[in-house]
Amino acid sequence: GAGGFNAGVAAQTLSASWLQSPGTLTMNLTSLLSSATASGSGVVDRLLFQVTLINPTASSASRGPCSGSVTVNCTSNSTLASSNAVRPCSAGVGVGCTDNRTAVNVTLSQSVATIANAGGDSRPMVGYALPGIFLINSTTPNLAPTVYYSTDYAPASYSAAAGDGLPLRVYNPIISGTFSQTSSNPCDQNTIQVTLNSNVPIFQTCGSGVDVTITLSGLLGTVTPDSSSFLLGNATAPLSSTAVWNNTRSSLVLTASGTLLLGTDYVVTFAVQNQAASKPAASVSVSVTSLSVVTVPSNFSNALYIAMLDWTVKTASQSTPWPCDANTITVQLQPTVSLMLCKASATDSNPGYPVLTLANLVGSSTLSAALVVTSSSGVFASTGAWNQTARTFVLNLTSQMNASQLYTFSFPLTNQKSYQSAPNISLATSRLTQVSSPYAIMSAQGSAWMSTNSKLNSTDEIAALFIRRPAFLASAPTGDPRWSVNQSSAYPCADNTITVSLTFNVPLIGSCGHHISISNLVNTGTTSPSAITVSSIFPAGTSSPYVVTSWTQSTGQLVITANSNVPSTTDVGETPVTFSFTLINPPFGQDAPTLSVSADLGAPLGPLVSSHNVSYGTTFDGHPADDAGAAAFTDNYLLNSLAGPTTPAAYPVATTFAQYPLFVVAPRLHTLAMQSTPFPCASNTLSFAVLSRAPLLARCQPLLTITGLSSTGTASTNNLLATFLSGGTGAGGFNAGVAAQTLSASWLQSPGTLTMNLTSLLSSATASGS
Repeated sequence: GAGGFNAGVAAQTLSASWLQSPGTLTMNLTSLLSSATASGSGVVDRLLFQVTLINPTASSASRGPCSGSVTVNCTSNSTLASSNAVRPCSAGVGVGCTDNRTAVNVTLSQSVATIANAGGDSRPMVGYALPGIFLINSTTPNLAPTVYYSTDYAPASYSAAAGDGLPLRVYNPIISGTFSQTSSNPCDQNTIQVTLNSNVPIFQTCGSGVDVTITLSGLLGTVTPDSSSFLLGNATAPLSSTAVWNNTRSSLVLTASGTLLLGTDYVVTFAVQNQAASKPAASVSVSVTSLSVVTVPSNFSNALYIAMLDWTVKTASQSTPWPCDANTITVQLQPTVSLMLCKASATDSNPGYPVLTLANLVGSSTLSAALVVTSSSGVFASTGAWNQTARTFVLNLTSQMNASQLYTFSFPLTNQKSYQSAPNISLATSRLTQVSSPYAIMSAQGSAWMSTNSKLNSTDEIAALFIRRPAFLASAPTGDPRWSVNQSSAYPCADNTITVSLTFNVPLIGSCGHHISISNLVNTGTTSPSAITVSSIFPAGTSSPYVVTSWTQSTGQLVITANSNVPSTTDVGETPVTFSFTLINPPFGQDAPTLSVSADLGAPLGPLVSSHNVSYGTTFDGHPADDAGAAAFTDNYLLNSLAGPTTPAAYPVATTFAQYPLFVVAPRLHTLAMQSTPFPCASNTLSFAVLSRAPLLARCQPLLTITGLSSTGTASTNNLLATFLSGGTGAGGFNAGVAAQTLSASWLQSPGTLTMNLTSLLSSATASGS
């Protein structure tokens, strides 16, 4: 009706003058008003027109209702009448006055109604403009009244909120979305899926006409090479199926062949290779070049998280705790992530598997070498590098170790001689980041391991390179060590076989050179260590494992070394040994000395000390009393021996001397003297029956002396003939072995002493037997 906009100018167009900065649109209405009249149907006073502008981007200056004051520069002497006029927000820009009047500066206060964010709309906006509208003729600039705007008007072209119709109200673009990945495993191929959704349309071109790009930045943690035609696994149209990947900048740049609609999910997937080192989730941002907007979607919190390596199982156990023994170290590993072929960087052309390093392997005598590795898994190299100086064992992988899978490998080491507690063995893995970086301390397997490794005697001994402290084993329940030292002969100058029995808690390994020392074997006639041979009685063998290391006659210390293996008799290492050696007894009686036995098996053992202090005068069973008063040794006994008694005399043997090493019977004689005639000046044959409490041996070089033969008529001589006779019966008879032999004795008429050196007579004499 009459209130409508002027139909007379409807459907007409004008070419307006547009200045992008400061945002001024000027139209010369003259041609439009060519038929306008001041009254009637030709009046033109209500105009409805449209112009189309491209909305600003988020990088434009913030806009809103003009505030404060602006200065209008016009060449006019007239006062600008309206006090509530509004101007564009570009301060100081004139309206293009064309006359030549004197310039005057007029400051106008602006009164603009506040525009509410109507309807509860929470979407942020860049701002909005309240444009001032002016009419200008050739003489007087006329200011328009306040321009009013509806806060409720909203265009129907999309789901809009009240107030969206305000001129140049522009939303702040926000990109939301989700980020997911298929693997957090170091070095793994990782498929990333990104879903993007914008609160505004994203046009293919904006403003400058340059194609819009969407950039994902902060994609840290990959070793994916740069590519200008990076193939996407999936891309929702109109997104391109290729992108630009820059690993150095950690970015992926997407392009589109059309407009991305607001509120629509756009999905892209692409594959990268995770780096080896662990890292927290990346802070990935999304930017759109035309909008100059950068957002960090909250659902991107798991972006490119790369897990640390941990071990749910990491044990190092052993097969034997014995010093110097050949040991097998067994390692069990179960990783929380897979150990894959890894690249050091995006440009690395020679990827490799992580390398395992066992460190602090203290306690092995094995020299540095490549050691054979035993494993059924097929992921470990056949040999590993053992470095004795660094105490490390380095093992390469030949294929992937899978997460949560148990792997076992073994390698040989020889235990050192010295005992020790198990060292804190650690595990390091190259390329990857461990939870306990750089090393993960290893534990031992449980008690079940002992059931398959019988040499282990306690759970402590399961741990790799625990080396048992050697000890003499004791008897239960007394706790006394199981040991003894015995002898074979208690007679002067006799060969005396000393037998030593010991029990150790570990076998004697020849490579260890275990030493055993027996001390205080005093007063023997053995001068040289070469005269001593050590024989093994138990365990019996064709050759003795022992050699004499040293013999000191003056102190009676003998040191022997086991130069070959003396095995244990039980699985847990109980090792009884019995060995013997022969010494020459002293030529005189002596008390049993206090002996001590010690050993060095990587740790000093003992000494074990004998408590025997037996006097050589002690009477044992069958041992003649010193006073010769016993009935068996009366003169009648010797007399009867000459006459040939029906019951032969028992040879006086000390039956319990064996337990007292180097107890030596004192030589003692029991005698009977007789003559052939009592007449003066007659040639008198003297007969002497002599019974010794110890065998007479040539080694003692015994001198038999008879004194008190005074007042004879026989002049002194060195060749007085002595003839040895036989007599007696059976075992009690006089020694037939010397019968009918003669000796040249030394005779001193004064004082009547006869001396004979029995050495030659006893050349075949022994301490026992016939």
